Amino acid sequence: MKHRTVLKLIALVFATAISSIMFVAACGGSTVVEQPDATLIRNGVIPPTATATPPGNEFTIVGQPEPFLLEDIELVGLNGWINSAPLKIQDLVDANQVVLLDFWTYTCVNCIRTFAHLSAWHDAYDEHGLTIIGVHSPEFDFEKIANNVEQAVVRYGLQYPVALDSEKQTWEKFGNHFWPSKYLVGNSGDVVFRHFGEGGYTETETIIRETLEASGRDLTDVPWSAVTKPDRSVGSHTVTRELYGGYSNNYLSNGLYVGQDAYYEAPDVAVDYVDSGTRRHGQFFLDGQWINSESSIVSGTIAYGEYAHLGFDFFATSVNAVMSSPDGVDKVIVELDGRPVSDSQAGSDIAWDADGNSILEISDARLYQIIELSEFGKHELVLKTNSEGLAIYTMTFGVNEFGP
Repeated sequence: MKHRTVLKLIALVFATAISSIMFVAACGGSTVVEQPDATLIRNGVIPPTATATPPGNEFTIVGQPEPFLLEDIELVGLNGWINSAPLKIQDLVDANQVVLLDFWTYTCVNCIRTFAHLSAWHDAYDEHGLTIIGVHSPEFDFEKIANNVEQAVVRYGLQYPVALDSEKQTWEKFGNHFWPSKYLVGNSGDVVFRHFGEGGYTETETIIRETLEASGRDLTDVPWSAVTKPDRSVGSHTVTRELYGGYSNNYLSNGLYVGQDAYYEAPDVAVDYVDSGTRRHGQFFLDGQWINSESSIVSGTIAYGEYAHLGFDFFATSVNAVMSSPDGVDKVIVELDGRPVSDSQAGSDIAWDADGNSILEISDARLYQIIELSEFGKHELVLKTNSEGLAIYTMTFGVNEFGP
């Protein structure tokens, strides 16, 4: 009890100290609410996209970031490149190129939602002086592994150059706080535009075209990119916040993602949980043995024929989770409102076994798309496992008509 009280007090102290900080799109949990029009652009910066936050502070607009003062914008401390030989910003500028830097990480659902637009811009403007560089700056340790990033590049069909910023030296140099973050560099070598989070696609493409034309390109006969953007689902008045499994987030200001006190008694310990059926929005509940590690909640020892589970209520149209298995393939049974997930409710990673269970086959450490509903609503999701070592890092939610 003493440890539990101390850890909760620590969390409250952190909450008081940094209650003014809100992340725009830190690997999930955010949904486009309304895109700013071109009249809102000031000094080459679109205000960050409105971000869904825990109940009581829904869809708060984050203030404009500080003016960008970095003069040396060369990429540093890289661990390799994908889709390209090494590139230097100055060499590209000297060649009269316009450069779009996109800071991303491959498990970030907010980043994934932007890929269609980035790929469309690459297709439309690569031959007209635009070089897109995806700067991969990881959130989790497994995202530092080059092979994992290479698989993600193939999975999402990214054709533009990707720089591996595995130690986040370039990320830190640019003073980033958000995934994704975009910086447009004109042929003068100056950053002429920035955008943080999802959205702002029309405004961003407008600035790209203007900057290319300012560099001497004639885009008269170059059509605008065409990407079908999902609308917000009708009636979606809120969305569940991103839920983190690891104690590094649970003990912070807007943490307490786990609804059971036993989680907070001590870090890195195996606890036998009992799910009483209690549900509170913005928290998840455990049953069976789980270990609270720094970055994930990990299934512990499970008796033969038994299952451990993680369950929560949510308000959304889509549910995703970042998960990994220590070896081989782990089968996770998924239940929506106490029943198997139907084909019309299933995300792209759901399959069905011979017993009629809706399942996820967890192998690679990545984001798994679990639920994709046609209508917004409140539901309960339960993930069941009989495997030791299944790691669940985050669960993210969306309110779009389609997509993750």
